[in-house]
Amino acid sequence: MRLIIISLDAVFAADAEFLLSLPALGKMAQEGVFCDRVQTIYPSLTYPIHASIVTGCYPELHGIVHNQPFQPETEPTRRTWYWNASDIKVETLFDQAHAAGRECAALLWPTTGHARHIKYNFPEILALPGENQALKILRYGSARWLLTSELRYGKRRVSYHQPHLDDYITLITGSLIQRHYVPTSKLGKREDIIPSKRRQARHMPDVLALHLVDCDATRHRYGTFSDEAKQALIRLDERVGRLMGELDRRDLLKDTIVAVVSDHGQADITASLPLDAWLQANKVPARAQSLGFGAYIHLQRGDYLPVLDVLRKHQKELHIQHVYTREELRALHMTPDLMLAVEAEEGLVYVDKEEEVGSLATHGFGPRHPGSLALLWLSGPQFASGMRLEQCNIVDIAPTLAAAAGLILPRAQGRVLQETLLWDHVAKRSDEQ
Repeated sequence: MRLIIISLDAVFAADAEFLLSLPALGKMAQEGVFCDRVQTIYPSLTYPIHASIVTGCYPELHGIVHNQPFQPETEPTRRTWYWNASDIKVETLFDQAHAAGRECAALLWPTTGHARHIKYNFPEILALPGENQALKILRYGSARWLLTSELRYGKRRVSYHQPHLDDYITLITGSLIQRHYVPTSKLGKREDIIPSKRRQARHMPDVLALHLVDCDATRHRYGTFSDEAKQALIRLDERVGRLMGELDRRDLLKDTIVAVVSDHGQADITASLPLDAWLQANKVPARAQSLGFGAYIHLQRGDYLPVLDVLRKHQKELHIQHVYTREELRALHMTPDLMLAVEAEEGLVYVDKEEEVGSLATHGFGPRHPGSLALLWLSGPQFASGMRLEQCNIVDIAPTLAAAAGLILPRAQGRVLQETLLWDHVAKRSDEQ
């Protein structure tokens, strides 16, 4: 049983009605399972959420607490991210699929650099000043396959910027699906061509994960509900439709699980505040790390209560909507070394330095914000048809997909969404494997 996961970055519950009116995602909702109230994790940042999507765990176990490690003395443009697969501290779907003898592919999926268990790997990684973007991708990913893809399809790529990057990634994903051998007669081609045994033995990867970033980039640049963002949603639907069409053309839908999942929403920015600079100017023994509409407060001497008192005393001045205590952060499944965090008032973002905010919208809010509700589509022979799931948690996705695909995630904290599965079909597939 093949598994495809398509991530739609910065798509959320407020987009559901419009997306269901579009051809591809509307059809998937009608023919499979759909949920428009998927509670994402805290914090609502891309890298921690994507780690949860493939592990079924919260940050307290998988260890990805932010897009970037805490680097207070490093210039923002030179900061590294959680790029490497080794940064995730628990088993992923990729690891477990590899252990079961299945091939994996990941395209722009966060935290997959140097992934030992991904055969076709185009990692999401950014070049720092002085580095070459293409060479860095080759160094962290599957160099031979990436070079082959570049030679075949590079001339069709307009640029590495959005929306062109998503178009290129979708093109390459389609090429991986096309690896699956289909007799020429079924594709309407000449029947007298006899393919080699090697070609007949080819197949698409058993687990394929794709991260589409167009909507996130567009919303950051133009605003959450801008006309440009609406066009980005239409482009995402077209890309999903293109891949579903390729699967159908090669008669693969009957043996393929397709999960389309989003990670978080966005909200428009009205003001910014350099919280870390304020803490230093007022000699508070702590440093702030921006989350966007929130911030971690890293204690420098373990003085928890005095810092908490300062934040509460200056709550109005700092436009703090809520202070997360260590007990609240533990309840949100955060790692124990993080003891304090703050959430800003609506529209205000915290920045690490006195700097102009380079976007009109962002995320990083807490679980009570409407932008913390993501979306989920599940389709395939193991899933119910036309089912509207009332609600679920984003950590439920991985164990559910694992159960449907015959894999095991021993440390997953989410539950299997049993109500979505046709268990007779799941059991039958397991017996066949």
